[in-house]
Amino acid sequence: MAQQQRATETKEALINAAAVVFGRQGYRATTLRDITREAAVTQGALYFHFDSKQELAEEIIRRQHTMSSGAGASFLASTESGLSSIVRLSGELAAQVLTQPVVRAGLRLSTESADDLAGAAAAPYRDWIGACRILLERAAAVGETREGLDLDAAAELVISSFTGAQFVSAALTGSEDLLERLERMWPVLLEGFVRDPDHPVLSSTSDLIYQSADRVA
Repeated sequence: MAQQQRATETKEALINAAAVVFGRQGYRATTLRDITREAAVTQGALYFHFDSKQELAEEIIRRQHTMSSGAGASFLASTESGLSSIVRLSGELAAQVLTQPVVRAGLRLSTESADDLAGAAAAPYRDWIGACRILLERAAAVGETREGLDLDAAAELVISSFTGAQFVSAALTGSEDLLERLERMWPVLLEGFVRDPDHPVLSSTSDLIYQSADRVA
């Protein structure tokens, strides 16, 4: 039992260390030696749990998606405004980026390493586009969105815009201004979505973002 516990602890140490290093350096610049040094374990211990750098990166992407999907599930199950839910969900995901190394690394791996991690990187984006479309359907069903809005295109635009904001924020400020970028992004996007130009979501995006972010922080 003690040996099994040590093995579990070593595996978690490797995953956490890899998240820190991948998040800092990206996939291609990271070596297994970088990860074992960060985790303070031997390469033998690493190979006991993971066959390759790719396998370790794919595990981080899966964990990141599991963590983020947990946030998404609560909004999908709610009955609040679909548009408000999308904005609040973005705040919660942004807070995960800022506070959770696995989430930060998983998003960087998915964004920067599509050629190396094609299967693992693509699935989360498809899932998030699907989840966003469900929230937009909820908004359309009660007349929040303008007539004729292409929900597939709108869902893809939301996910692409969030990913772009996250990527640019990481590159320019180490993600420090991510919430501020979302504040600027949402009014521009939502003006193209809403039926009513005076929809309350347009004037409350900042509050919605920070309420969700504070819940995670």
